[in-house]
Amino acid sequence: MNDDSGLPEDSDQVPSSQTSSSGTDPDSLDQQPTVTDQTGANQSSHVIQDLATIPQRAVARPEEANTILISTSTPIVDVRNLAKTYIIGRTRIRALQDISLKVYQGEFVAVMGPSGSGKSTFMNLVGCLDRPTQGEYWLAGKLVSSLSNDELADIRNRQIGFVFQGFHLLSRSSALGNVLLPMVYAGVSREERERRGRGVLRLVGLGDRMDHKPSELSGGQQQRVAIARALVNGPALLLADEPTGNLDSRTSLEIMAVLQALNEQGLTILMVTHEPDIARFARRQVAFRDGLIVRDEPVLTPGSAKEEWTKLLKKAAAEHKVQVTEER
Repeated sequence: MNDDSGLPEDSDQVPSSQTSSSGTDPDSLDQQPTVTDQTGANQSSHVIQDLATIPQRAVARPEEANTILISTSTPIVDVRNLAKTYIIGRTRIRALQDISLKVYQGEFVAVMGPSGSGKSTFMNLVGCLDRPTQGEYWLAGKLVSSLSNDELADIRNRQIGFVFQGFHLLSRSSALGNVLLPMVYAGVSREERERRGRGVLRLVGLGDRMDHKPSELSGGQQQRVAIARALVNGPALLLADEPTGNLDSRTSLEIMAVLQALNEQGLTILMVTHEPDIARFARRQVAFRDGLIVRDEPVLTPGSAKEEWTKLLKKAAAEHKVQVTEER
């Protein structure tokens, strides 16, 4: 749930501009400014930290740290002449028609289009949730479109991180418990699960919220738990399906600032959105219509969600100060 005070629960301070050197152990990412007990807009805690390592290294086992990076010459996503036809009764619906697209490591791509355009079908195929009727899908250099159901499930668990509009958190589990779940299915040891889980929660600025249940978190915090859960197995690709759809405009900026920070550290992101105001934070936009790609172009000057979010916080703090003064 969102905070009715007008400020996201733990986003009423301008994010720190301090940076730390690359290669820092994830446990060191919990070094946040101390929260001061002041009233109103002066209450502060740190949300979006300057990230010390790329997300894949933040969750890798020590022996994997130098081997997990994929060659930038190999596309993370490579779909070739992809098509999907649904048969409903006697009706054939061509959801996708001969789609070819490549997404390289470190890209942040917004997939756009009206209802029925094919963007959701495309994301289901890229997420290995469905199979194409024809064509090939290569993920990080591996042909996955012809794999068995069990093999696809393993790909989804280890290679792809999912963030959904509705968060999909377990209500009775803590933030940490939700984040640990994918690693249980991946067969990760208990000690390693704890290390990675705490590391990614610190990475998204929730080091002091690990024991909180979803009902005790704001909407923005719940989505950051979902992002941490998506990162915990060190995926090659993060798929975000309308990640700000259930959030107000201010909290949407908070989440986009987190995604941009992760992308700047090397995470490849493919995001579905119908909102141009959200798509402008990506580095590339791909538009679908009638099962076809009708536009694929770079965003020359992506917006900075962190800067815009900071401005909103300053404005809200100033308005609060005026209100308090008038009340006195």
